[in-house]
Parts: sequence; C-alpha cells; structure tokens
Amino acid sequence: MNTLLSTISLLSAQQLVALLEMATTCAMIVVWAYELLIGRHQSLIVRSLIGVGLALLLFWPSDFWTYLGISLELPLAAYVRGITGDLSIVTLTLLWSSFFMGKKLLLPVQFKVALLMIALVFYPFALGLSMLDPYAWGYGSWIFLFVVIFFALVAWWSKWHSLVYAIALALGAWVIQWHESTNLWDYLLDPFLVGWALLSLAIYFFKPNPRRPSKV
Repeated sequence: MNTLLSTISLLSAQQLVALLEMATTCAMIVVWAYELLIGRHQSLIVRSLIGVGLALLLFWPSDFWTYLGISLELPLAAYVRGITGDLSIVTLTLLWSSFFMGKKLLLPVQFKVALLMIALVFYPFALGLSMLDPYAWGYGSWIFLFVVIFFALVAWWSKWHSLVYAIALALGAWVIQWHESTNLWDYLLDPFLVGWALLSLAIYFFKPNPRRPSKV
C-alpha cells in the first residue's frame, strides 16, 4: 500500500487519469478476449467485477509483480500507454459503452466510411506528405471546431445518438484539458479507431450476405 501511495504521489492528475483509463480499457479487452475464448458472455455484474479487479492489477505498482518474478518500475498500464499513447475520447466512449451494454455497439456504415476517408487524408498530410498540416487545426482553429460541431449535428439529425454522445464528450474533455494533449484531433481520432473501422468494413463487405444491415 505504501508503494501504491508513493507511486500515485509522483503522478500528476492528468497522468493518473490516463493510467486509470488505460488500465480500465486493457481490463475490458481482456474480459472480451476471455468471453470470446469460452464462447459465453458473463452478466454485467460479473464482467464488471472482473474488469475492476483486472484494472486494479494493471494499475498496481511494481512491488506486486515481483511476487510473479516480474520486475517493473512503473504500473503495467504505464508501459502499455507508452506504446499506444492515450486513446481518443471517442474510442473510449464507444468501447466502454459497448462493454457495459454487454453487446456489440452497432454504428452506421456511413460513419465508418467517412472515418476512413478522413484518416486517408489526415495521417499522410499530418506526417508531412504536403505543406498542408491538418493536425495544426486542432490547436484552437474555430473553423475546425465548427466542422466538428456540424458533424455532430448531422449525426444527431441522422439519429446516430452514440456518436453524438462520443463527440460531445470529446469536446468537453478537450475544453477542460482532460488529457495532456491540447490538440482536439487527439480527443476525436486515433489509429485504433481507424483500424477498427477498417476491419469492420472489411467484414461487412466481404461476408456473403445479400441483405446487409445499415449498421455494423
């Protein structure tokens, strides 16, 4: 316990939040993998208890892991975060909502296609493919902010309520600087969200099903 308190005391509020987010997210993914392995979904209470236990284990300081023969200077979640970085608020909202709902969160195909189109332009340009740097728009560009709000209004008009909530939370988190990043893009988009959209669309278009649903 003393090690836990000393570890927490060395973290800023943003770092503490980020580690708790990463530990919780990793715990949810482990629970999903376990359910996929056994082929059965647990009840919300059981999966929540397992998730909380795993999250605490991932956030626990290094002294705990020495009993397992693993020497760590930081909580395990910190190493995962060092590799992946902070996930966007949109990703966290969609992922956590699906976990607590206990079922797959169905999202419009149009959203996933639009997400891939944005990523195909954003990432190459942000990495220096041209003189245009869309990542810089995230540092307080009012035009970019209006575009995001307009997209949220379109989602609301289309009754894509889960996306509206996710975007609203991302904007709120950006305003209060929930994460260490001050760029709005980091609250809206990340490579894992794009990878999920790509995989989901690949399954959607290549599976033999003549009557495709509008949401996957």
